[in-house]
Amino acid sequence: MVRRSGALGLLACTALTAPVIAQTAQPQAQSDQLEEIVVTARRTQENLQSTPVAVTAIGAEALERAQVADVTDLQRTTPSLSIATGAPSSSGFAFVSMRGQGNLQALVSNDPAVAIYVDGVYIPRPSQGLTDLFDLQRVEVLRGPQGTLFGRNTIGGAVNILSADPSQTFGGLARVETGNYDQFGASFVVTGPITDQLSARIVASTKSRSGYGQSIPLGRDIWDQNSDFVRAKLKYESDRLSLVFSGDYNKIEDNGQFTALHAYAPQVFGPTGSFGPFGLFNTLNTALHNRNGFYDTYATGYLVPNTPTFATLPAEVRALYSRPLGNQLEAYGFSLNASLDLGNATLKSITAYRYSDTDGIIDTDGTPVPILTTWAGYSSDQWSQELQISGSFSEKLTYIAGVYFSDETGVEFSRSQNFGFLPYNAVSRPNAGLAGQNMADVHNRSAGVFGQGYYQLTDAVRIAAGLRWTWDSRETELHNFTVWGLPGTCNVPTPDVPGVCTQTQKVNFDYPAWTLGVDWQVNEDVFAYVQTRRASKSGGWNTRAGGLPAFEPETVKDLEAGLKATWLENRLRTNVAVFHSWQSDVQRNAAALTPAGASTQFIVNAGNARVYGIELEGAFRPWTGMELTSNISLMNGEYESGSFIERQAVPGIGFAGCTLNPAGTASICPVDRSNEELPQLPKIQYNLGATQVVPTSFGAVTLHVDYSYLGRQFFNPVTPSVNQSAATQAIYAAANDITRTPGYGLLNARVAVEFDAQNIELALYGKNLTGEEYNTRQFADVYSAGLGFATAFIGEPTTYGASLTKRF
Repeated sequence: MVRRSGALGLLACTALTAPVIAQTAQPQAQSDQLEEIVVTARRTQENLQSTPVAVTAIGAEALERAQVADVTDLQRTTPSLSIATGAPSSSGFAFVSMRGQGNLQALVSNDPAVAIYVDGVYIPRPSQGLTDLFDLQRVEVLRGPQGTLFGRNTIGGAVNILSADPSQTFGGLARVETGNYDQFGASFVVTGPITDQLSARIVASTKSRSGYGQSIPLGRDIWDQNSDFVRAKLKYESDRLSLVFSGDYNKIEDNGQFTALHAYAPQVFGPTGSFGPFGLFNTLNTALHNRNGFYDTYATGYLVPNTPTFATLPAEVRALYSRPLGNQLEAYGFSLNASLDLGNATLKSITAYRYSDTDGIIDTDGTPVPILTTWAGYSSDQWSQELQISGSFSEKLTYIAGVYFSDETGVEFSRSQNFGFLPYNAVSRPNAGLAGQNMADVHNRSAGVFGQGYYQLTDAVRIAAGLRWTWDSRETELHNFTVWGLPGTCNVPTPDVPGVCTQTQKVNFDYPAWTLGVDWQVNEDVFAYVQTRRASKSGGWNTRAGGLPAFEPETVKDLEAGLKATWLENRLRTNVAVFHSWQSDVQRNAAALTPAGASTQFIVNAGNARVYGIELEGAFRPWTGMELTSNISLMNGEYESGSFIERQAVPGIGFAGCTLNPAGTASICPVDRSNEELPQLPKIQYNLGATQVVPTSFGAVTLHVDYSYLGRQFFNPVTPSVNQSAATQAIYAAANDITRTPGYGLLNARVAVEFDAQNIELALYGKNLTGEEYNTRQFADVYSAGLGFATAFIGEPTTYGASLTKRF
């Protein structure tokens, strides 16, 4: 607490003295026109208003005003972008969906649908998207398939993050901040020349806060965070050669996700339910999440099993059951960006290494009853190399082409204690309360070659055509146990060695991506385009059960038209895009048949779907110092009728259209799920912002406010067979009601006072100022899958604070 008190004192002292010192400073000059925005949406620098891509670009100042700390905050600045947090595993996951293309089960063996790039380097795992965003040039959000130039896993789009480069001018900043929930942060940036051609930049930050929630049984806060971040860059630049070497490191820790019991199935835990004799319903009723204690949870964690087998387990296994709730994320990497001017062409090389490791223990049910507690996580090591060449064959014909290769190894695991409250029984429950293990070693390789050309038909009309081909190799080695640490409990079909559970799976894929478009510079202020594209999300493996087939790549083709315009002498900017995308071989978690003929849940290619919508973005400077911004997206989508069929197990036999399971004791019935809502597709989303800069005798005062609204979303809807019992159908119906996560709106604001003579800024800021109580996700996947409960992942409460920045 000493450092927080010191920071508060420094803030107060500066606020009182700085205006007096700076009385002679001149007011800042301001422009009534909107600034030109440069983007690299096509892997080369272009003016936003003449780039035939739906892209939102947010510069460094706008990111700071909007309080964008990591990728999840971009949801408040961009249309058609939904980022879910909260997962039944580690907290270090960002589930990014764009234009309805997402993946709620992205691991090492299952790729995301939206790619994240940092300084041209593909970030393979979604947890690295949660690392700190600090000291950036800008962030570009590219919507729609980007497969030709950005490669695989861009069926929804790409997030292109560009960090600030070293400068030949010495400068930097130092900042301290403090706020409620014991928030404290300190950061610095320093940049400058080493020689005439070599410069450096070093960035570091640390921040911490106490928990937003309170665990009633544990008697402590939960959902705190501590983060440390550092990045260093070296830049060499001569007449023809540019080299930028970058290295970064980020460590984030917390004391547990905030999970709360949203609902439980009375058919499972009620007085007459499956577990009614255990009398759990009173405890569950007490733990149910409610508005009176919105930030209270009853989550506890693992329960030490009361079984003789427990004492025979290895010490490291027994230690799991005493581990507290908590998560950690460690990510780091290095890259070398080289660019060589060849005269009529430019050769570029991007060499990179990325590492991430995240794991955590989560009480998924959010109650003191040990229904489901899991330790889960993954690690990933990736080397990648990309070569690009770009140039012109003539005044009318330009091009970019390249090759790409990456090699990634990793591990993903989960160790879950299911129904830990069940008592030991030597016959029926000899391993009661003991956690099972799902674990896989993963090896992913990807190679691609691409080219895209642009031909100027007239001075105003240009055509673009591009093609990419990708080859993927996906290999996994499974090590799954019914009981972790107990020999002889393998649940893969054929152990290579008795008592050792190992099963190797390998598959190869190849697929194209393409772009074809035409654009028209109508006049100096109006630009129009139309294009069609194809991109794919890589296939992969189900690792939580042995002997399951691989799932094939998912493909999206789209048609997009856009109109970008500036008005009123560049004081008003309006950009609109309309799109229609067609998904094929959609990857979904569904009931399907194993090679042995049994029905179980795993990821399959589940059919076809389409998503369509409109996006509008605008910026306006009505008077000097004022800028208004807005964006809105309206979307809809559905599965192709009859394309999403799963094979569902149903108790009983003799149903029409159904087959028997291998044992002949139950039926396997086809179920048409094509009428379900598409997951993570908000049909409406909008963001509004206003910034007023007021010149003063000592500098300026900047007032900013923004409001963002994200519409209702479904996450994992389900459909029961008509042959299921009435009780089972009621459970499915309840699960669908639960997974319908309501929309919510957030109001944020920031006030900054700048003292030019001292190069000091004092800022006050707040997020969720209306105190909106909302859920970021309602997890009902296990409600209808036998566990009978649903979890709420809670959104952040009202936060506020102050920062003091000294620039030099």
